[in-house]
Amino acid sequence: MVMQWFDELQQWQWRSWTLCRAGFGALRRAADLPQLAQDTGVVLPASVLQAVPKRQAEYLAARLLLRQLQQQLGLGLAQILPGADRSPCWPAGQQGSVSHSGERVLVGLGHAGSSTSNSTLRLGVDLEQWLTTGQCAELTPAILSAEELRWCQLEHSNIPLPQLLTLIFAGKEALYKALYPDCRQIMEFSAARIIALTASQMLLQLTQDWSAAWCAGTEIWLDYQTDTYGVQVLTEVSSRTAMPCSLV
Repeated sequence: MVMQWFDELQQWQWRSWTLCRAGFGALRRAADLPQLAQDTGVVLPASVLQAVPKRQAEYLAARLLLRQLQQQLGLGLAQILPGADRSPCWPAGQQGSVSHSGERVLVGLGHAGSSTSNSTLRLGVDLEQWLTTGQCAELTPAILSAEELRWCQLEHSNIPLPQLLTLIFAGKEALYKALYPDCRQIMEFSAARIIALTASQMLLQLTQDWSAAWCAGTEIWLDYQTDTYGVQVLTEVSSRTAMPCSLV
């Protein structure tokens, strides 16, 4: 059984998306991951076949959970392969998002027909283990601007900086995944900044134009949950492919 390779399996609905999160330590310890992929009908692309076992296990875990969701949602059981930019190529009629951290994986999937009048809804998810104090000291300059760091110290001094940094890092990653299908370009962490934080949501603002449609000043809310392991962040946006920023 495929599910024997997972533990702490959780599944839930969030807005129009079905999400699944699980530990895949058993997959990490499997003797022959390429054979297991073949046995379960998951195609491992050449880049994954040539990768270390950790990457193979991450990829296989995500695809097995996504297949389970495809079945439950009545979607076609198509392979979800990476494109040249390594982002998932979602089959026609499907949209989703994937994240890994340590030995845990988080996936979300929905019908591409889940849309507003003019645009398709897109999902961005990110899962992160809590950063250590040492990691925080190393990564803070890359993730936070000087203004954001002051905001953390003044507005949320009651939260340890490693936890705040983990949360903001995960938020920016989830936002990037949601916007990437429209923008198709790599964005630095400085391309968005945090401007509000509640017990379950954060508000990020784009600090520069990400595309002709996703303009500097755009604000996007993200939902988050924390536990002893770390944080998971979810966001949903309506796809934008028109309306130049100069006209907004």
